[in-house]
Amino acid sequence: MERRTPLMLALVLGAALAAPAALSYAQDKSKDDRVTGTVQLVKKDANTILVTGEAGNVQSQVVYNAETKVTSDNKPASIDDVQSGRRVICLGKLNDKGQLVATHIDLRPAS
Repeated sequence: MERRTPLMLALVLGAALAAPAALSYAQDKSKDDRVTGTVQLVKKDANTILVTGEAGNVQSQVVYNAETKVTSDNKPASIDDVQSGRRVICLGKLNDKGQLVATHIDLRPAS
């Protein structure tokens, strides 16, 4: 019986340590996905924006729709203000094609 006590203690301790990690993962899923970088191409007919990441090595497609909020330096703007060469921060959720479906696009000043 005494041999089981350390084993039980180890199992209980392991479960206690694993629970916060699982909870933290669940909380991360509720956060918006994010794409930041420079606009390379705007396809208004397809409602997509091609964004090159800060390091210049990753390109991401951002999809927008009528519900997408667009701001410039956190002030109201429109999708017409999104142009090649502008820095953007896009928030939303990734779809099954790996595209970010944007709920918010913020245009940033040139650095």
